[in-house]
Amino acid sequence: MTDYLKRTVDWEVEEYENNVFRGWTIEEFKSLLGYTKNYDNELEPISLDITSPFSIDWSGGKCDHGVKNQGPCGSCWAFAIVGMMSYRCCAATGDKGWLSTQELVSCDKNNYGCQGGGIDTPIEYITENKGLVSEKCLPYIAVNTACPKQCEGGSNWKEAHVCNCMKFVSCQGTDGMKRCLASGPATFGFGVHQSFMHYKDGIYKCDDTRFLGGHAVVAMGFSDEPECHYVVKNSWGDSWGNKGYFKFACGTCEMNGGIACTIF
Repeated sequence: MTDYLKRTVDWEVEEYENNVFRGWTIEEFKSLLGYTKNYDNELEPISLDITSPFSIDWSGGKCDHGVKNQGPCGSCWAFAIVGMMSYRCCAATGDKGWLSTQELVSCDKNNYGCQGGGIDTPIEYITENKGLVSEKCLPYIAVNTACPKQCEGGSNWKEAHVCNCMKFVSCQGTDGMKRCLASGPATFGFGVHQSFMHYKDGIYKCDDTRFLGGHAVVAMGFSDEPECHYVVKNSWGDSWGNKGYFKFACGTCEMNGGIACTIF
């Protein structure tokens, strides 16, 4: 596959010996792809004028919590939501803490924990519980567990919830993503092909390799140069791709848009 991709794609392919998925079976890799399309919630689009050309990148800023690793669990959907919320909460309130991914894995019964979930279905859980607890209250352990009744250390579970997204908005289409990204990161899902296992750098586009499933990520930026693409943070650790990031071409891989929250 490595040699084939080097001959056929215009993005940089990871060398086999350096690939974090070296030796993995396709089924093992597919276990990481936990994103499912739901779109049960009809969200209004964000209203904001964007001039063209447009370029922005929130990665590396004061509210960037770094690249996370979901481990052997199909919790990409939860990492995508929490990554977007943690950054936007920090930007709005000054709180630099990472919110609990494990809370969505363990407590959001509209989704399936390590067996996957959507990016719109957590909205109901988040709004009903007035946000999420911090990672300190409920650390990530990459397995399905019962929803706790108190934080680690015994503090009050209900009172530990912070960063309530009072309003979620639609980021559908390239224009919608640009509008959302003007105020902070956004969450989106896309279809993963086998070639994605071999990505190292450059602007990734889908191809005719085998379709493997859905994946959810955090768009940290956007640029029209050298072509329309998103700057994206993955949840597979910083040894994958370009230090955990990748560039993703607009309008590829069944990516139609995403969601963001705008008010805390």
